[in-house]
Order: sequence, then C-alpha cells, then structure tokens
Amino acid sequence: MRKFSITDKLIIASFLISTVTIFIVASFSFVNAKTAILDRAFNQLNSVRVIKSNLIEKFFVNSIKDIKLAKSSIDIKQIVSQINKLDTDSSFQFIEKNRIINKNSFINELSKGNYKNISIVGKNKKIYSIKPQVNNLNVMYYKGLWHSVLKSDVFVKDFQRNDKNKAHTSLTISSKISDSLNQTIGIIVFEISSNTIDSIMLNNAPANGLGISGESYLVGNDYLMRSSSRFQENSVLNTCVRTEAVDSAFNNISGTKVIKDYRGITVLSSYGIVNIIDIKWAILAEIDYKEVTVPIYNIRNEIVFISIFIFFIILIVIIVFSRNITYPIQKLSKAVHEVGLGNFNAQVKISNYSNDEIGELSQTFNQMIKKLKTQSEELEIEKSKSLRSLIDGQEVERQRLSRELHDSLGQLLIGLKLKYENCLNKSEIEINTSNDLGLLFNQTIEETRRISNNLMPAALLEFGLVTAIRNICNDISETSEINITYNVNGSGKNLNNELKTYLFRIVQEALTNILKHSKATNAHINIIFNKHKIMIYIKDNGVGFDKTKLRPLNSNGINNIRDRVSLLSGSFSIKSELQNGTEINIEIPTKRNTNERD
Repeated sequence: MRKFSITDKLIIASFLISTVTIFIVASFSFVNAKTAILDRAFNQLNSVRVIKSNLIEKFFVNSIKDIKLAKSSIDIKQIVSQINKLDTDSSFQFIEKNRIINKNSFINELSKGNYKNISIVGKNKKIYSIKPQVNNLNVMYYKGLWHSVLKSDVFVKDFQRNDKNKAHTSLTISSKISDSLNQTIGIIVFEISSNTIDSIMLNNAPANGLGISGESYLVGNDYLMRSSSRFQENSVLNTCVRTEAVDSAFNNISGTKVIKDYRGITVLSSYGIVNIIDIKWAILAEIDYKEVTVPIYNIRNEIVFISIFIFFIILIVIIVFSRNITYPIQKLSKAVHEVGLGNFNAQVKISNYSNDEIGELSQTFNQMIKKLKTQSEELEIEKSKSLRSLIDGQEVERQRLSRELHDSLGQLLIGLKLKYENCLNKSEIEINTSNDLGLLFNQTIEETRRISNNLMPAALLEFGLVTAIRNICNDISETSEINITYNVNGSGKNLNNELKTYLFRIVQEALTNILKHSKATNAHINIIFNKHKIMIYIKDNGVGFDKTKLRPLNSNGINNIRDRVSLLSGSFSIKSELQNGTEINIEIPTKRNTNERD
C-alpha cells in the first residue's frame, strides 16, 4: 500500500477544499448570474408587453373618441340625410360615390389617418364608403354589423376571415348616428387594417428590448394571431397559437414563464390581456431562450476559465506552502532516525525565518539531542565504572579466596603433609601425633565449610534469609571483636530466591565493610518485612568516613550495595561522620519481588 507523506496529505486536502470551494462559488455565481439575466429579460419583456398593451388600448380609446366625435358632427348627419333620401329596391347596397355630395374635409382628413376606410350606412340600408376602392367588407358583413350596432352605443368587431379570397377582413369600430330627436338614422363604421395593428406591435429593431429573436403579438380568443408574426408571413387569422401563456392570459392571469411557443421553440414569455370593449385579445412578448442565455453561458465559460486559473494558482501556493511546512518536519524525521541509529551528533538546522511552532520543536529537539548525548556519555562512563567495579569486585573476591585458600586452607594442608611425612619416618605412630592429625583434619573441614558458606551459604537455601543472616552475624561476632545485634520484624517467607540472595549479599557486603574498615565494637542490624516493602537499617559505632572523599577510599562495597538496591527498584541512603559511625538505610518494594503462589 502506498505511503502518503504529510506533503501529499496537505496537497490532497487543500486540493479537495479548494476544488469544492471553487465549485460552490462558481455554481453560486453562475446560478445568480443566470437568475439575474433571466429576471432582466423577463422585466424587459414585461415592459414591452405593458407598453404595447397600453398603446393598443390607447389606440382603441382614441378611435372610439374619433367615432363618437364624427357621428355627432353636422357634416356626417348631412351625408346620412343624403343617403336616406335615395330610393332603392333592395337593402344593404353600396351606392356610388358621385351620388353623394361630400365636401366634408373633416371626414377626408380622418380617413387619411389610422383608418383604412370610413363607411356610413343609412337608415335605408344604403352603404356609402369614403374609399370604395379599398373596401374589403361585403354587404353581409354590414348586415350583421347593423343589428349589433343598434344594441350598443359603440361596437367593436374583431378581424374575420374572408372565405371568398381566403383573406381576412378588417377590424371595425361602429356607432349609431342619431338625429335631434335621438332617433337612429344610420351607423358609421371605421375600418382598421391589420397593418395599423402591426405598426403598433411590430418592431424588428434589436434595440427595442426584444433582441434578434424577440417579438410581440396579439392572439384572439379563437387562438389565431391578430397581428403579424416576425417569423411567419400571412400569420393574421392563419397561425394558431395554443400555448401555456395564451391559456393563462385568457384565464385573466398575467405573468412570465419559460414555454414552447407556436414554433415549438423554447422562449421566455410575458403574457396578459388587452382591455378592449367587445373583443378579447391576449398580448404576448417573447424572446428565444437561447438568445437570452448566450450571456449566461459566456459567463459560465468565463467562470470556468477563472476558476481553473485560480485553482492552478492555489495549487502552486499549496505545494510551496506545504513544502515549507513539511521540509523542516522531514529534516526533523531524518534527524530522529539518525538518533535512533545512535548518532547523537545529528542536528536540525533552524532557519532564521523558522519562528513558528516547527522552529520551536526543532530547537527543542536539538536541546534534547544535546542532553541525550551528554546522558549517553555519562551512561557510558557509568557503564565503564560499573563494569570496572564488577571486574574489580571479581578480582577482590578472587584475591580474598586466594588469600583464604593460601592462608588458612593451604596452611592446614601443609601441616597435614608434614605430619604425614613425619609418620612415614617412624615405625610406630605416636598417640599425640594421631590426635594432631585428627585435629588438623577437623580444622581443614571447618575452613572448607566456612569458605563455601561465604560463596553460597547453605543456610540461605535450607533455612531462609533470616537464619542465613543470623548465622553470618554469629560467625562475625565469634571471629572478631564486634558485637552484632540482629533484630527481625516479620518472616520474609514470601520472597523469591533472587530477592533473598540479593538481600543476603547486601547485608553480607555491609558487614564485610564494617569488619574491614569501621574499627567498630558494636553493630546493629534491623530488618522489617511488611506487605509493601522491606526496610533494612545497618548501623555501627566505628570511625565513619567523609562522604566527599568516598571514592579515594575503597568504595566498591558501597557501590555494590547501591547497584543491587537499584536493581531491586529500591532506595539507598548512607549517613556517616568521622568518629561518629555509619548508618545505612535501605527500602525495597516487595510487590513485584514476591512468589506468585504466595
């Protein structure tokens, strides 16, 4: 499995954090930008729709004012009087223009404006057209119109399809004409072409707020267009617009939404109703969704490009930053490895700029290495001293054994040899000589037993620690001028053999020092065994010594005691003054030094 370094982990973590952050920020920015652009587009469409709706409504309001003004004029009433005076056999017939005297400049000027034609129908159903050459209305149209106008003051009739030439008729605004007695004497009809409506609705300039693909148009309650499409020719009364926006408008709901238009193209649509008497039109302002979202995707591409650029900048910064962090750690790790191999000369170089926690850690590490090096050197010195003490102790022990073998056992054996040779030169062995040989044999056996007990006393293994120490105290008291008092509190039966041997050697070493160096006459040994520790107090009334000059004296015995106590995790203290004797206090824990079965 691949090992990831701290640098790798920092780079990966920073990479993930920066990637997620950039993704969130980019997504948030894109969504906000998209929402803002769509809201702006909808607001523009709403503005266009409202403006166009107001213009259409204002146009019809002005047209109604015009027709009301025209029908009340004396000139129109004079024309109606002329029409009503004409005799005819059938109703709803067009009359020739030259049969009516029309010197009405008001009517002529009015017909030059937004109206395609102005017609007057007399009470006798004769039809007079100001511009008969452009009249697209047939007599049946006027016949239906006559009955509708009589029921209201002003009547607006929507565009209708002309089945004969498959074209559409004009939209008309009609009103009845009354005399001074308020009797209906005829009707006046204003004819409005789709071109007039288109002049209000159509505006192909991109600066109009609808861009290249936008348009505004009208739809009747039969779902057919009432104004020309920007994209389809002859769309009035020919193009069916059955969309969600139109349905919502006819349900008297105004608003905006993204829909499929009559072409099947996704558009942003603003829709509502135009308030015109007698007719119901929906007005829509739409623009292709694709055109609106072009800036959005441009922004998206810019965001992606900027995000990638920022990502690489961050990645470079992360790599440099992580290496600046991990390089001192790597140096520290290498130094630790060197120290683990025993090289205490390894040091971590601290930069002048490393004033952070890593710099403090490196400085602390260098101080630790110096202390370890010092302690290692001291440990080597102590090790050498301990080894020297061990070797010296062994040599001292060998010398002691050599002296004892030479001075005691050797002398006894020589005496036995001389007695034996003396017996060979005599024919008869004297009784005294025989007794002397027996005595020498007993002394030799006793000396051998004494040397053996010094090496490993049998009493320690057979009778235990307390008895073994008592025996050695008795032997020293019998063979020297030192009176030893020995007190024991407890039995120490639960101690293991190793601890017994160590305790015996500690007491033996202390007694040997007293015997050799103290010149004491009295010595006291007090041993206390309790549940948790063993306490040994050894005191004499000898000459004592100066502890500051302990090393020039023969201190191997004290060092041996201290080492054995240390191996038993105990504590050792010594008190001594010149001519005031010496006191040794030892405490050894028993928790880990007892037999498990006990």
